[in-house]
Amino acid sequence: MDDNRNAHVILPILYDSRVSNRSYFGFYTTDGYSFILAVVFLGPQSPVIWSANPDNPVSNGAILNFTREGDLLRDSDRTMIWSTATVNKSVANMGLVSGNLVLFDQNNSSVWQSFDHPTDTLVMGQSLCRGMNLSAKPTNTKWLSSKVYLSAEWNGLRYSFEPAAYTQLFQAETRLQLRPTQTTLVSNSTASSCYAFVNGSLGFPDKIFSLPSASSLQFMRLESDGHLRLYEMIEPSRARMLFDVLSMAMDFCDYPLACGDYGVCNNGQCSCPSFSHFRFQNERLPGAGCIPLSNISCNHAQGHQLVALSDVSYFSYSLFLSLAISGSSQTVCMQGCLLDCSCRVVLFQNYGPGGDDGGYCLLLSEQKLILFAEDSTDRFSVFVKIQGNYSYKKRMIIIVSSTVAGLPLTWILISAIIWKKCKKDQEQLLDSIPGTPKRFSFHELRVATNHFSVKLGSGGFGSVFEGKIGNETIAVKRLEGVEQGMEEFLAKVKTIGRIHHFNLVRLVGFCADRSHKLLVYDYMPNGSLYKWIFDTSPSFTLSWKTRRNIIIAIARGLSYLHEECMEKIAHLDIKPQNILLDEKFNAKLSDFGLSKMINRDQSKVMTRMRGTRGYLAPEWLGSKITEKADIYSFGIVMIEIICGRQNLDESQPEHDVHLISLLQQKARSGQLSDLVDSRSNDMRFHVEEVMETMKLAMWCLQVDSSRRPLMSTVAKVLEGEMSIEPTIDCTFVPNFASSNPDVEGSTSSYIPSDSHLSGPR
Repeated sequence: MDDNRNAHVILPILYDSRVSNRSYFGFYTTDGYSFILAVVFLGPQSPVIWSANPDNPVSNGAILNFTREGDLLRDSDRTMIWSTATVNKSVANMGLVSGNLVLFDQNNSSVWQSFDHPTDTLVMGQSLCRGMNLSAKPTNTKWLSSKVYLSAEWNGLRYSFEPAAYTQLFQAETRLQLRPTQTTLVSNSTASSCYAFVNGSLGFPDKIFSLPSASSLQFMRLESDGHLRLYEMIEPSRARMLFDVLSMAMDFCDYPLACGDYGVCNNGQCSCPSFSHFRFQNERLPGAGCIPLSNISCNHAQGHQLVALSDVSYFSYSLFLSLAISGSSQTVCMQGCLLDCSCRVVLFQNYGPGGDDGGYCLLLSEQKLILFAEDSTDRFSVFVKIQGNYSYKKRMIIIVSSTVAGLPLTWILISAIIWKKCKKDQEQLLDSIPGTPKRFSFHELRVATNHFSVKLGSGGFGSVFEGKIGNETIAVKRLEGVEQGMEEFLAKVKTIGRIHHFNLVRLVGFCADRSHKLLVYDYMPNGSLYKWIFDTSPSFTLSWKTRRNIIIAIARGLSYLHEECMEKIAHLDIKPQNILLDEKFNAKLSDFGLSKMINRDQSKVMTRMRGTRGYLAPEWLGSKITEKADIYSFGIVMIEIICGRQNLDESQPEHDVHLISLLQQKARSGQLSDLVDSRSNDMRFHVEEVMETMKLAMWCLQVDSSRRPLMSTVAKVLEGEMSIEPTIDCTFVPNFASSNPDVEGSTSSYIPSDSHLSGPR
C-alpha cells in the first residue's frame, strides 16, 4: 500500500461498474495515515457502506492477503487485524456485487459475503437476519466503550444501547404496547427471521417501517446519535438524507443520547433541570447535556446533599421499571444514595397515591443514563446529589496542584519505571498460577467469534458472543465495567475454573490481554430458560417432567456452589436468563464466574448489590446478604416455571402484576391451583406433585432468611428424601413503608446493576 496524504482516498482493489452507482472495495482513508478496508459507493467523497476493521484502522504498509483460506488483513507490523474465517472452504475467487463483497469457491458458490456481517449501514437489497446487527459508537466521551445496536431477532428488530440496558423492540405495526423493559410494536403475524431493506420498506414481507420510494440507490445508517437515517445517492458521488427511519416509533426524547447527562428533554428541546445547580456543558449545544455547578468529592462525603427537582421524571418509564428495585421506602432510597459516593441521582415512585406501601427506587451513577423528561404529573420524586461548599477544600486543591506542578522530572521518570515493572509483573502473573483454565489471546477470541459478530445476549457485566474453536462451539463473555485488578481477576478465574458440576456451565478458558477481560464457556444450544417458560408459542410449552427436572438441576447446582465448594459461592443473580439448557434440556447455571465468594467462617457479607429486579431477596435493602438470598431468588424462579409467567408482568391487569403478591393471596385463600400454567394440560394431570413443588417454593420465599431451607435440603425434598416444613409463613412480600431500617456504614449501592439476558448461552 503506497503512502498517500490526500484526504478521502480509496485505493481500489475491486470495483463493480454494473450498477448505476458504482462501488469500490479497497483501502480507504480520510487523513492519509490510518486506513480501513472498506466498500464505498462511487468515489473518494462517497459514503463507506461496509468495513472490515472500523474500530481498528491499519497504518501505511498494511497487507491484504488473498488465499484459499480467504482474506487476511495484517497491519504494517504483520499483526493480524481481520480474517473472513473461511478455513477449509477452498476459496477460489473474490468479487464485488452491488456493494456486497463476496468470496466464491471453485463451483462459483458463495462461501462468505460482507452483507452477512454489516457494520453500521444497510444497502437497498440487503437483509438484516437473526444474529446480525448494525452498530454505532456514540461520540460522547462518557460512552466511548458503548454502542448503539439495531439487531435482528426472531420476533422483530431490537434497538438497544449497551451497557446502559436501554432497549426497544419493533415488529410489524398493529398497536403500540408498553412492556417493563421495552416498547413493542406487536404483530399478529409470524415474524420472519430476516428483515429486508427494499424499495419503500424495511422488514419485507412483514413491513415494519415504510420508507420513501427510491429515485436512485438508497442506504440507511445507524449513526453516533442513535438515529437510523435513510440516505439517497445524488450525482456525482454525494448522498442526501431523506428520512429518520425510527421517527415513526420513537420521538426525539425517546433516544437515550438526546440531551446528554442531566439534560431535560421536552418536545425536541433540551434544557437543564435547575439552573440553580446546573449549567449547560456547551451553551451553543444544549444537546451536549448539563453539568453540576459543584463537583462531588468522595473525600468530603459529609457535605453531600440531596436536592429535590420539580416537574421532571426519568426519560424512559420502561427502563426505570426494569432497573428499579421494589419494596423500598423513599427514606431508605435516599439513604442508599448518600451512603454510595458513586450515586448521583435518586428516582422514587410510590406504588399508589397514598405512598403507604413503599415504591420503586432507582439510584443512578455516572455509569448510567442520567436523562430526564419534563413531567408535571408528580409521578416521580427526583433528587440530585450536590456538594456543600468547602472553602478549605478549595485551598487544599490549590496547594496540592502547585506542589504537583513543581515536582522534578526525576519523580516522573521514577513513576514510569514503577509502572513498567508493575505491568511486567502482571504479565508474569498470568502464567504463574497453576490450575488456571486455558488462556486465550484477545486475537484468538476475536477470530473465533468472527469479530464478535453473533451476539447471544448482554448484561451481567458484559455481552456474550457465539464463537467457534475448531469444531467446538463456544460462548465468549466480553466483560465490561468489572472493577477488579488483574490479580483478583486471575485468582477468581482459577477458583471458578476448578469448579466442575454437571449443572453448572463449564468455564473452558479466559483472556486477560491488556485491558481485555473475557471468559469462555461451553455453548448451550437451547439457550436460556427464559424463552421456554415465558414464550406463548405452543412449541415452547414444556411438560411437567421437563420443568421438574429443570428445578431439580438448578437446586443441585446451587447446592454445590453453597455447600460443596472450598469457599461458599453466592450466585446473587438467579433468574431464568441465567439458567441455560443443553441439547437434552439439562439445566445449567451460568454467570457465577463473578459471584461473591464467602469464607466458611463468615456468616454475612457486605457487598454492592447485584441482581435483577423481581428476583431480589428482602435483605438486600439492608445490604447484609448470605447465600440465602439465592434461595429466595430460586423460589421465585420455581413459581415462574410452574405458572409460566414472570414475577413482574406489566401486561397483566394492575392487581395481577406482581406474581408473588398473587401467590400470597392464593395461598391464604387455598386457591394455589389457579396459578398453574393453563397452557399445559400435562401439569393438570400431575396437579398434586405440582402443588407440593409450589409449597417448596413458598418455603424458599420466607421473608426471614433464617427460615429458608438450605439448597441441599431443597434438593433432597425434590428427590423424595425429606419432607417440607409443615409451618410455612404465607407472607412473601415484606412491607417496608412503615419501617426505617438502620443502614450500617457501607459504600454499597442499594440498586442492582441490571442483568438483562445475562450469561453465556
